[in-house]
Amino acid sequence: MSLKPFHEIAGEAPRPQFRLKDRTGREFGVIEHYETDRGRPHTHMLLEFFSPDPAVTVRPRLWVDLANWAVASGHGKHLPDADFEPGFDAYLQSFPEEERELRRERARKALRFELIRLAEQGYSIAYQEMFPGELLREDFPRIRISGTEYVVDDQYLIRPGDFRNQVTLVLVQDPPPSPDPEPALLANWLFGEGYEILQTTLDEVKAQRALQPLVENPELEKIYKERLVKMRREGTLLGVKPKPYTASAPARAPTEGNSGGTSA
Repeated sequence: MSLKPFHEIAGEAPRPQFRLKDRTGREFGVIEHYETDRGRPHTHMLLEFFSPDPAVTVRPRLWVDLANWAVASGHGKHLPDADFEPGFDAYLQSFPEEERELRRERARKALRFELIRLAEQGYSIAYQEMFPGELLREDFPRIRISGTEYVVDDQYLIRPGDFRNQVTLVLVQDPPPSPDPEPALLANWLFGEGYEILQTTLDEVKAQRALQPLVENPELEKIYKERLVKMRREGTLLGVKPKPYTASAPARAPTEGNSGGTSA
């Protein structure tokens, strides 16, 4: 399901985002749900109302238009009475602008929910996935190996605390042989040091010859370094959890006759 409650998106324990009483004195805890599918509109949030009253056997739900900051009337479910939508809409208007913008920001963040989770697991994230629509087709480098053309995608490690100065180059055949093609080659380009092929289905010698012009291109290196900075900044803004701290084993103090070096 592409709608997720905000506490799940934020990685928190389940809890209402706010509580209220309606005009009749009924109490509710309100859970906010946001769209996580980037192919769907993210201009609305779904509110689910939880009541401590055992007589309320179904949970009311209604939609809020975030752009216009108003209840999307006529779309609610299990509403207890005809005044529920207009009554809540009047309550919405009491929200200060910072609270309204907070919900809009949550909706924007929810669209990157899966990217955030992948980044926190240590996976590299494609620049075009984080900033869809920013790059044009001609912005991606292309290389030809044994008569077949490949497009070069760039991915980055964005988890705070991971300071590896590198880009992961992903070669995908173009046009793709299937709707969901596997990468033909994965390689880490460590800026200023060189590159390392992680896996490939190609002839490795030919792949190395094709990669060489890329890693020796100072303009391309500059572009990828700038994107790395932008990606890590965006990861921090989105609240990507930092890389867990691992304490290193304490160094053993040298004993007499053992200075830690090799004996002659």
